[in-house]
Amino acid sequence: MFRRPINKVKPRVLIDCDPGIDDAIALVTAAKYTEILGITTVAGNVSLESTTRNTLALCELLGLDVPVHAGAAHSLRGQVVTAEEVHGDAGLGTLTLPTPKKNIASDDAATYIIESFTHHKNLHLVALGPLTNIAKAIEREPNIVNQITDLTIMGGSARGIGNVTAAAEFNIFADPEAASVVFSSGVRLKMIGLNLTHQVQMGLSESKRLTRHNSVISRTVAELLLSYQSLIYSGNLAKTVPMHDPCAILAVSHPEFFTLSDRNVNVETAGTYTRGLTLVDERRVPAEPNCRVGYEANSRQLIKLILNASMT
Repeated sequence: MFRRPINKVKPRVLIDCDPGIDDAIALVTAAKYTEILGITTVAGNVSLESTTRNTLALCELLGLDVPVHAGAAHSLRGQVVTAEEVHGDAGLGTLTLPTPKKNIASDDAATYIIESFTHHKNLHLVALGPLTNIAKAIEREPNIVNQITDLTIMGGSARGIGNVTAAAEFNIFADPEAASVVFSSGVRLKMIGLNLTHQVQMGLSESKRLTRHNSVISRTVAELLLSYQSLIYSGNLAKTVPMHDPCAILAVSHPEFFTLSDRNVNVETAGTYTRGLTLVDERRVPAEPNCRVGYEANSRQLIKLILNASMT
């Protein structure tokens, strides 16, 4: 099992998320390898009400005493795009967690994001869902981009791989206008997209290993994995599933296991067939970079890290 170097300092993070099965596994991973300042929620994989409830319940399961601030219930245009067919009606597949005892700290995620980066230095922002909350914060206080150590998003793709459409990844497709605000803002940005996350796959063998470990967290992650496989592949547990959101967390805590390159990235907001596409400039003489784009991942090491986090 991977053991973290004794002298490696945990990065401080603010997490914006929409749990979501892989968001839940990402929170398990973040609880192990990062110092979480707070969490904001956004509508995405399921409704805002469900993503917020799931976040509060997961924090209690993990013993995380951090504030949770609810955010946007719909995109900047007022649309709602969800993915219950992938995550289940409540967002966590077949997993049912107790009703959380703790309430949200506020229903104004954008203000919390602004205040957090105004008052805290060396703080990373990790976005695991649609970028609506972050775009609202930037539009309200543009200078905040200079206070964010870096923004790591799970979203988009470097090679035109889509999962909602042929061109678009879900988090970007759910609010392309918000993504466009973020990508053009000047924030120090890292994109962990489908081209990378599809390299990090887990499945039945990892679920069995987690079940054998027989802790509350390991059994929880095992059930989440099995639900994910079943929902995506109609009950075929022989297939593996990509660890999208955990990769974004690990790109902050363990960047040594990722290969990223400077690129210029624009978000398509108007295309009939390409709305939500992240257009990565791969020309020999590209436009000025605005993003660090993930290309390669050490999948073996990353899977070890996720398992290690799930077995503690």
